[in-house]
Parts: sequence; C-alpha cells; structure tokens
Amino acid sequence: MIVVPSIDISGGYAVKRIMGVRGTELVRLSIDDAIKLVRGFRWVHIVDLDGAELGKPVNIDSISRISEEFGRRCEVGGGIRTPKIGREILRFCERVVLGTTAVENPSMIKDFINELGYEAVAVSIDVKDNRVMSRGWLRPVGELESVINSLPKIHVVIYTAIDAEGTGLGLMINPRHVDLLRGKADLLFYAGGVSGCNDIERLRNFGFDGVIIGYALYVKGVRCDW
Repeated sequence: MIVVPSIDISGGYAVKRIMGVRGTELVRLSIDDAIKLVRGFRWVHIVDLDGAELGKPVNIDSISRISEEFGRRCEVGGGIRTPKIGREILRFCERVVLGTTAVENPSMIKDFINELGYEAVAVSIDVKDNRVMSRGWLRPVGELESVINSLPKIHVVIYTAIDAEGTGLGLMINPRHVDLLRGKADLLFYAGGVSGCNDIERLRNFGFDGVIIGYALYVKGVRCDW
C-alpha cells in the first residue's frame, strides 16, 4: 500500500480546503513548511489549484521548489490540458495527472501517452454526487460509470471523493466502482475523507494500491507505518 501526501497549491501557499471550495482553507502553509511536513515520504502528489481553474499551470515556482527537494519523485495535476504543457511539467516531476482533459475528451489520453510515455500519465476521476467533475471541480461532466467506461487503459487512476475531501469524515467509495476502475488501471489510488490508518487498511482491502492523504496529515498529524 503506497501512502502519498498531497501538497495543494494556491497563490504560492500549500492549502487544504473543504470539498475543494475556495475560501474554506483549513490550513495555509508556506511551501517550505509543507515540504518539512511531508519529508520522509517516497512520493508527493502536487495539485496546482489555481491552474485547475484557469486551465494552465500557475504555481510553477512552488512546483519547482518541491521537485528540487524530492528529486522529481512527484506527480503534478492542475491545468495540464495539452501534451506540450505536460512535457514542460515533466521537467519537474515524473508524472502528470490529467483531470479535465481526460474526462471531457478521453480520446486525448492516448495523445498524452504517445507523447509523454505510458508510465508518465495518470488520470484523476473526481466525483461529487456520483457525477464526475472537471475544471477545478466546478463543472459536471457525466455519470461516473459512463466516464469510467470511456477511458482507455491507464497506468495510474486516482479516484477522488469530492464530497469527503478535506473533511476526515471517512471513505466514500462503492466497491462496484472499484472493480470498474481496476479494469482500467495498473495502479489505483484513492483520495478524500481519509481520517487515519484504519481507513488506509480498509482501502487496501477494497483493492486499492495506494492512497493520497491531505487532511489526515495536515490537520490530524496522522502517519502510518506501511
């Protein structure tokens, strides 16, 4: 089971929002303080929140700083809408995470894979009320199962439960959807609502390969021995 900390960036700061809503920040740290908090982890998940809303990466200086600290052992999502932008981001991290582009235009995923490499591309499926969301979680795209079925085979898929994100209220996942997602991904990750080590154990039993944590680490200080 792979445990990955998330650094969500807005305005050059690491923040943790409730359900992704701007203005609900529970945490606001400098990038250096966030780096200190996640030291010891093998891999970091970076989200350019401003980039996700604007459609292009914004917080490049912060991404570069994290990359320098972790020797490119990271992945970046938020505003990566073309393979050209994806290649620029790969200067800093080993993998790009596609959200809006992947769920609004699934055929483009193969363009990214052909340009960047199979293992350099991940797709994030961000779900609210059983509907997949895009453009910084502001636009509904379609029903979850329909979106999953539209995807090609992908190295990494991240399932994010928006309704639980930043709350620590526990997991929100239907085991049937895990089976569908497993058919599309070599590696399957979960994010949203994780409150502690017991939740991580449950995710492993569900069939996930890894978990991305934010609230559990930033607010509760949870660290699990995996």
